Amino acid sequence: MKRGFTLIELLIVIAIIGVLSSIVLASLNNARSRARDTKRIMEFKQIQTALELFYNQYGQYPVTAGAPTWDEHWRFFSTCLETGVGCGIATPGFQPLMSKVPQDPHDDPATLSDSDPTYYYAWPAGCSDGRSYRLAVYLENNNFILQSDLDGSYYSNNNGCEDSNKGYCVGIGVCGGW
Repeated sequence: MKRGFTLIELLIVIAIIGVLSSIVLASLNNARSRARDTKRIMEFKQIQTALELFYNQYGQYPVTAGAPTWDEHWRFFSTCLETGVGCGIATPGFQPLMSKVPQDPHDDPATLSDSDPTYYYAWPAGCSDGRSYRLAVYLENNNFILQSDLDGSYYSNNNGCEDSNKGYCVGIGVCGGW
């Protein structure tokens, strides 16, 4: 009697391996997107701490320059926390609050467009007194943290902080336009 595998048996084994590998890859991608969301949430906590240190030292939060894209807004905000330049007020004796302000894991730092994900730092135009701010990001997955974050808008009634949009927002102050 011949020992070995028939062509059908080999094809079945290959098909089973293919199905199992696709399941593993799908699970891996899901784990990666959840890890990116966790990273975003943790980075916001670090940025909030830096903002509170800024407030304690200067009596207000940064009011950075506007820009045509949100990526540029974030760049101005990052420059403020890293160097003290462009914060909207004089920052004598500035000590860097963060050596490098984080970027969204999917943001392409080579572009300054709104076509890729970014972090958002904002305040409505009527609240540019440095007493309030919002940080916002869109998460990739539904997350329990969305039940305890700020809802509404991060800028000019855009509803970007709504849980249905997976918008995660944190901040200080209440202002018209949110």
